[in-house]
Amino acid sequence: MNSLLRLSLLTFLLLSGPWARASLLSSISYFSCGAPCPAVVNSTAQDTTALTFSDQYGSILAQAGYGVLKASVDSSYAAAPGGGFVSMSTGSSLAQFSDTVTLGGLSGPQEVTVVLHFEGTLGGAGEETQGTSASMTVSLTVDGHNIALVADWFGNLPEPLASASSPGLSATFALDYGVPISLAALLQVSGTFGGFAHFGNTATLEFLVPEGTTIQSGSGAEYLATTVSIPEPATIALLLIGLATLSATRSRYRQA
Repeated sequence: MNSLLRLSLLTFLLLSGPWARASLLSSISYFSCGAPCPAVVNSTAQDTTALTFSDQYGSILAQAGYGVLKASVDSSYAAAPGGGFVSMSTGSSLAQFSDTVTLGGLSGPQEVTVVLHFEGTLGGAGEETQGTSASMTVSLTVDGHNIALVADWFGNLPEPLASASSPGLSATFALDYGVPISLAALLQVSGTFGGFAHFGNTATLEFLVPEGTTIQSGSGAEYLATTVSIPEPATIALLLIGLATLSATRSRYRQA
């Protein structure tokens, strides 16, 4: 239920974002308590500034760029002999961008695949308690269509939920060329009482586009683009003839 609620809130944030202009957002929230107690950090940035903080109890990172997102959290927990804790930390990190892109070089709607590559792990380190956990959410919105992945890890469960790694979010859209298209991506992670979420190794956006495609962004950023060859009509016709011939040959063989 927590995962579904978090995904719903983040999807709403993306879909209601400022599509008329390009924007960046990074945010970190971190709390630790030991000696001294407490340390409280809340910071945001609306540019490519890397937000970082660390102390003896943990660390946190968030950085947003157009087509590039980073977020990472390390937390800790140390129990006291008689109950309670000696030290603890918890944190949540978010990186997001929104932009518009205009595809050119061709006409009409074309099939374009958009991929948000990412790599990372969730888990726990050191002592665990009832609240040890980690989570990540990654979301991609293209022209109003949203896809997302949510993963959670709970250290106090008998068999922890595995999480995290995936080659990326990917979806294929029929996009109109010559028309501005809304684009947004978000990466959010958290770690509590010994949980960690390591997704600081750059989540990167890539377009797989037909040959001849150009991409112009509202932000002026250059997005990673890979050309995908589209078969010529003559090639498709030859392929269809070959398949028909093969089918006819098989049919005659069966009759014989």
